[in-house]
Amino acid sequence: MYLPVFLILILSFVTKLTICNERPVIGILTQEIYWTSFKNIRPPNYSYIAASYVKAIEASGGRVVPVFTNRTTEYYKDVVKKVNGILVPGGGSEFNISFGISQSTNEIFHIAKNINDNGDQFPILGICLGFELLLVTSIDGKNPLKSCDSNDMNLPLNLIPTMEQKSVLFKTMPKDVRNILLTEPVTANHHKNCLTPQNFTSMKLDKFWNSITVNKDSNNLTFISIVEAKKYPFVGLQFHPEKNSYEWKRNNPHSWSAIHSARYFYDWFVNECRQNNHRYIKNNILENELIYNYPTTYMNNLSSAFEQVYLFDG
Repeated sequence: MYLPVFLILILSFVTKLTICNERPVIGILTQEIYWTSFKNIRPPNYSYIAASYVKAIEASGGRVVPVFTNRTTEYYKDVVKKVNGILVPGGGSEFNISFGISQSTNEIFHIAKNINDNGDQFPILGICLGFELLLVTSIDGKNPLKSCDSNDMNLPLNLIPTMEQKSVLFKTMPKDVRNILLTEPVTANHHKNCLTPQNFTSMKLDKFWNSITVNKDSNNLTFISIVEAKKYPFVGLQFHPEKNSYEWKRNNPHSWSAIHSARYFYDWFVNECRQNNHRYIKNNILENELIYNYPTTYMNNLSSAFEQVYLFDG
C-alpha cells in the first residue's frame, strides 16, 4: 500500500533533518567479463568492477560492497536492506533485463522505487552503461538509444535552461564547479550509444525523468548527458567523473579543474546515501562482504580502458 504523496514529502523532509549516517555503505554492481577486451584472462562466468569506481566512492567517504549478477530477487532485496545506495557502473552489456548487470539493475531499480514510494530514501547513481540501463529498465526493457560516436571526447556540459532550478544536482552545486562544468571540456565521454531528445520524448522517458544537460557527439548528434528522476533520488550520468582522477589509458581530462569538478558528483551521491539508516545487522557479515576482501588486478599491457579491476568468480 502506498502512502499519500503529502505524507511521503513530510517524511522525507523530517528524515533528512534527523538522519545523517556517517558510515555509508554503497553497493556497486558487478558485470559480466564476457563483454570486455580482457575476457580471455578469466573464465566467462567471471564478473568484475573497475577499481576507479571503488576509489571514487571511498574518496567521498563511503565503503563499498560488490553486488553480484544473476542472483534472485530475494538476494537483491536483502542487499538493498543493508546498503545505503547503489552505483551502476559503466562498461559493456546487452540490454537484456533477464540476465547479467541488466537484470540486477532491473531488480534493484524496482526494489528501490518501492522503498522510496514508502518514504525511505534510497539513491541510485548510473554511470555511462549504468545511465543507459536505468533508462531501459524504467520503460520495461525497451531500448531508447541510438548509435553515436562519442568515444574519447572531453566536453563541457550544456545545461537546459528550464532545468537549473529543478535539478537536484545543480541546486546544490558550488558556483566554481558549475562554471567549470559549463565552460571547460572536463566530462569524459566513452560511449557508442546516445539518448537523443527526440527519443527521450517519443519513448515517454519524460514521464519519469528530467533531462538536465545535453551534448553533441563527433557527428553533431545531440544527446542527453544527465537525467534525474522526477520523484526519486535516481541520477544518470552519460559521462565518467571517476576517470578524471583514476584512469590514465585514454584521453581523459586530468587538469585541476577536471578533478575538482568531477569530485562533486560522487560527493553528492555519497551524501545522498547518508540520508537513510539501512545497515548490516551483524558487523562480521559486513566485514566479510566489503570490497577489501578482494584483490585488484593491474591491467598493465592488457587491452583495457581500466588501470585496475576487481575480478569475481562466478
